[in-house]
Amino acid sequence: MNLQSILYPIADFLTWTFENLLVPMAGTFNWICIAGGFVGIAIWLRMQKRFTQKAEREGGII
Repeated sequence: MNLQSILYPIADFLTWTFENLLVPMAGTFNWICIAGGFVGIAIWLRMQKRFTQKAEREGGII
């Protein structure tokens, strides 16, 4: 047994994984990430607005 007899099956498995699992779901995963980014930005902006209003009320903004 040599190193190539160990590495070739691993390489074949990784190639199969990319071709049959990752490539078909890539488009859906990308859209989920984009939607999650927009949701995260909306939540962050809403929280930032609240923090700014609170700081203005309490005199925390210079």
